[in-house]
Amino acid sequence: MPGSKTPRRVAIFNSRPDFIEALRVALEADGFTTACAHLADIQNGMLDLLAFVHRHKPELIIYDLPRPYESHWNFLRLLKETDSLKAATWVLTTTDKKALEAAVGASGVVEIIFGEPYGVTDVVAAVGKAFPVAPED
Repeated sequence: MPGSKTPRRVAIFNSRPDFIEALRVALEADGFTTACAHLADIQNGMLDLLAFVHRHKPELIIYDLPRPYESHWNFLRLLKETDSLKAATWVLTTTDKKALEAAVGASGVVEIIFGEPYGVTDVVAAVGKAFPVAPED
């Protein structure tokens, strides 16, 4: 179709199923292609993350950092170093930006951090701003 854009692929990793679903719906309404996973499934190995990334090829990842921040921050750092995820842009959400910064000194390392209260609209706006411009087909 002339003038159509290449789908922009976003992965949503969060611990709140209701937020995952609301964000998925909002992003897809804005023309994004989404793939979603529950953080616990990633962290406990129930989800094969490499297969997930290979299948969905996310260009941007929305990742929620829950407490305890230190252990989740270390897990995130490992994910970011995974070859198949190195090129992705990351949008991070958290319920307490100040506590995360105090725990791990995150502000100089991550691209975007939202502290609560944040909502679906805030995250969709951040994705639109952070996402690489979609090329015309």
